[in-house]
Amino acid sequence: MRPAFKICVTCVGGILIYDFIKALRDAADYDVHVFGIDSDLVAHGRLLCDSFDVVPRADRDPAGWLVRMSELIKVNGIDGVICLSDKEAKIAAENHALWRDLGVEMSVGPKRTAEIMTDKLHLLTTLAEGGLDTGGFLAVNSGAEAKSAVEQLGYPGTQVVLKPRRESGSRGVLVCDAGRDSFVRFLDNRLCGAGRLEHVIDVAQANSMTFEDCIAVPYWDGPVFDVECLVQRGVVIQTVARRRQLRNIYSPTSTGHIVDMNPDVVRYAHRMCEILGVERAADFDIVLRPDGKPTPFDASPRFSGSVGGGYYAGVNIISQLVRVMFGLPLAAFSIRNGVPLRPFRTLTAIPEANSEILL
Repeated sequence: MRPAFKICVTCVGGILIYDFIKALRDAADYDVHVFGIDSDLVAHGRLLCDSFDVVPRADRDPAGWLVRMSELIKVNGIDGVICLSDKEAKIAAENHALWRDLGVEMSVGPKRTAEIMTDKLHLLTTLAEGGLDTGGFLAVNSGAEAKSAVEQLGYPGTQVVLKPRRESGSRGVLVCDAGRDSFVRFLDNRLCGAGRLEHVIDVAQANSMTFEDCIAVPYWDGPVFDVECLVQRGVVIQTVARRRQLRNIYSPTSTGHIVDMNPDVVRYAHRMCEILGVERAADFDIVLRPDGKPTPFDASPRFSGSVGGGYYAGVNIISQLVRVMFGLPLAAFSIRNGVPLRPFRTLTAIPEANSEILL
């Protein structure tokens, strides 16, 4: 008899959730009941799940999320939880004692690791102290400090990025570019764009961005990699590196990748795991600078929303995570390097229990 697990997957309203759930179900050594949750009552991914329920948004009501998750775990007999947002992963990491009492396995590692990975300044400081070349960076906490930091990092001769320490998805990313005549927005639905330093300061003020808890870094113009790592007892047991192929490099959702197991990038990601004390799921955003050296600019104590891409290149890192969570023997995967990936809408079968639920 194969073991059966009831696994809660968060953020099932995510655009690429189909690939994630497909990979989660594709395993010959376990059966899974997918219990999906989201803050959106009509999250489209609910139709892919065997069960679905609603939780508060973790970034707006962390205490409410924690209480609701505890209730759902107890009432529904959930065996494991896979977090797909930074805030959820951070809350989960802060409450390992609670999960042990409830008898549930989590996809996230230690509290300290999650705290570092979800704070860009803390992340770069820790990696630099661990001996990695992270490039330049400076803390920013006011408009005056923003101007000073940008100039210290080489502006106007160099483009410099100002961004919040604890945001994701290109939120609040402002590029100081002396070569622009006016401020240009890169995204319609969130503050993200480029302009001269004075333009950036004006736009930030107009959008009530004070630059408190921000960071300044050089703008590195080079290929960007999303690297998923799965760690078991301190050892990286699975890695998938995907190079971004985006028309808009600031897109918060993947519009294209190619599997690219660049050895320098992979080695760098593995060293990041060691320095940070990663356990279980992790995702790193790494750019290759013009001098060819890898440099990180973001990290998450969870897999990315586009992690399903590795599944189509022969590595089901999602099912492997389940094996790590529940102590099953690991599967052997061989990655096909160079596989191009693009998102498409698809028509797919759903659980029969959901046959009358409409999108």
